[in-house]
Amino acid sequence: MKKVKVAVFVSGSGSNFENLVHYFEDSPLVEVTLMVSSKADAYAMTRARRLGIPAVVRNRKELNDPSVMVPLLRRQGIGMIVLAGFLPMVPEYLINLYPQRIVNIHPSLLPKFGGKGMWGHHVHEAVKAAGEKESGITIHYVTPVCDGGEIIAQYAVDLSPDDTVDDIADKGHVLEMEHFPKVVEQVARQLAETLEDEGAAKKQILLINDMAGYGKVATAAMLPILSYMGLPVYNLPTALVSNTLDYGKFNILDTTDYITGVFPVWKELGFRFDAIATGFIVSERQARIVSEYCLEQAANGTVIFVDPIMGDEGKLYNGVTPDTIRSMQEMLTVAHLCYPNYTEACYLTGVDYHPEGVGEQEAFQLVDSLRKMGSKSVLITSMLVDGKHCVVGYNHHSKEYLKLEYTEIPVHFPGTGDIFSAVLIGHLLKGDSLVASTRKAMDAVALLIELNKDNVDKNRGIPLENYLYLL
Repeated sequence: MKKVKVAVFVSGSGSNFENLVHYFEDSPLVEVTLMVSSKADAYAMTRARRLGIPAVVRNRKELNDPSVMVPLLRRQGIGMIVLAGFLPMVPEYLINLYPQRIVNIHPSLLPKFGGKGMWGHHVHEAVKAAGEKESGITIHYVTPVCDGGEIIAQYAVDLSPDDTVDDIADKGHVLEMEHFPKVVEQVARQLAETLEDEGAAKKQILLINDMAGYGKVATAAMLPILSYMGLPVYNLPTALVSNTLDYGKFNILDTTDYITGVFPVWKELGFRFDAIATGFIVSERQARIVSEYCLEQAANGTVIFVDPIMGDEGKLYNGVTPDTIRSMQEMLTVAHLCYPNYTEACYLTGVDYHPEGVGEQEAFQLVDSLRKMGSKSVLITSMLVDGKHCVVGYNHHSKEYLKLEYTEIPVHFPGTGDIFSAVLIGHLLKGDSLVASTRKAMDAVALLIELNKDNVDKNRGIPLENYLYLL
């Protein structure tokens, strides 16, 4: 079982931090590899230097900046965060990055004496003032609600009327020294077992899409995202393209003949995939070959995702022909989920494109038209419905229609559909629902566009290598 590397966040003397370091000194399961202090003068910094543990100071502004914190935690390989007397609120992006992997210790029996302002001596003074007959400690998961996360363990101690505030604090500290490391170990063990199970069950995905030599689109955009999400990714190029089509000039090499030689080899070697995601298809011939392969794989349980890449904003992309439309129509016949944008959905179904948008009923009729073409579940992106920008669709598992609104950022980048596709598929293969996965993909695209909207050369797409940690 792989060791869980732990970062301990502190603001004070660091007695719990030192206790954790000693407890896990020879542990095959847990290793404390980093201490983060919110105060430069905290005595915990002295302890860290003495113990030989890397330590950094991060103020509130730095703590709330993902570009500061995430690379630090990634470099150290941190799998779990332990708060030991850490005063600042943990930012929501960190909670999302480490779900059920951030643990806090609180010096009272929550929900009593918890929440804003309840820390350290303030808690013990409140316990004394209330005349409590017992106090103790609570170890809980961290959520955006202060002291509101799921309780993992609680330990109580009797109080006497003669106990001072310092006595109450000392009794709680004894409980901390005895129980906190054991609970951290328990959580880390569960985490290690979960990660081991996930590693054994990782879904293998094949990307069948074009590869651009210059620009972050298609396979060049999807592969790093899915790999970063921990999925084994394989690829089969449908075409080699000199650069993104947005530049107006490009050279394309059709790889259909190459593909016809690949599939027999893969079949002979017994290669199979849990999922296949198709994108740009060059010709009807290529579409037939790829769709037949997808149909064979689907019979063995492979999930087929189809992104019928053809156009946007009411027109076809440079180099896309009527043959491409027919090719994509054929791909829909094998799709478990397809996700065209509104323009592509109109070309696929022969429905008129309305730049002013459509009503909800018309939107769902367009969804149904794509379902009739063969796709079990459907999403249509970049759609204006009743004056609001939406993603609409149908989930064949729940037999429910969906409509998710978003705020449009009026900037165009090639490859944003591929980013949407990769994040969507990554979360679906991790077991998230279609609605949750779609929302996460929408949020990811919006965030990346916002961060890059002032880029001078937008034709090459979004420089993903700078932002993978946000996904």
